[in-house]
Amino acid sequence: MTSITQPQNQPFLAPGEHEDPIGYETLRRMATVARYNDWIFSEIAPHLGQRVLEVGCGIGNMTDYLLDRQVVVGLDLLPASVELTRRRHAEHAQVQVLLGDITDAALQPYLQLCAFDTVICLNVLEHIGDDRTALRYMYEALQPGGHLALFVPAGAYMFGTLDVALGHHRRYDLPNLRRRVSEAGFAIERLGYLNLAGIPGWWLNSRVLKRDLLPAGQLAWFNRLAPLFIRGERLLRRLWDAPAGQSLICIAQRA
Repeated sequence: MTSITQPQNQPFLAPGEHEDPIGYETLRRMATVARYNDWIFSEIAPHLGQRVLEVGCGIGNMTDYLLDRQVVVGLDLLPASVELTRRRHAEHAQVQVLLGDITDAALQPYLQLCAFDTVICLNVLEHIGDDRTALRYMYEALQPGGHLALFVPAGAYMFGTLDVALGHHRRYDLPNLRRRVSEAGFAIERLGYLNLAGIPGWWLNSRVLKRDLLPAGQLAWFNRLAPLFIRGERLLRRLWDAPAGQSLICIAQRA
């Protein structure tokens, strides 16, 4: 897969211009970890259709991977993120970015009219207080047979200052994510842990050093070493489905 890198003319905001400066700075830094982003997209890509709802599009880091789809609707709560992502993708007529909350019942009639065959929600569900309602409305936004691609932080034992600073309500484990997704009506096709290599860095920064942001230097090194980590993890998981990882991935289908 071709790596998607940050455009040189990306309309980043100046410090203090965003409603959520720590979250915005984290997204900005994550935009530089191209190999990690490539990996996450490669894990969900086989399940994506042509009409995609991206719940929590942020500043458009993952939206870049969807530009070959027929319809992409990004949804986010923060006006500054929505405006930035609109500017970022202004030349792509198939991309629409909406200001809104997936748990808002008033938004659902419009989303259902869009006839989505895919909903993606990547590192967003943990930010939503009422995750049950969010998942139910994602289900209702899909056409029958459509897929949900969900990616969330794993391991309550790793919950620390980074999670608090980012506004996380929780980290998930496999049983409670399975329960949440199933209760919403989905049939789960894949559910498992990912990113073993990310555990030490998150634990160190969030639980030991009690930082509010992942250091840019550490992210740069992670990006350089990511191909080695990814190959190693894929080999390991062929031999042993390790019950741990920094994240959980779930692919589920609406009946």
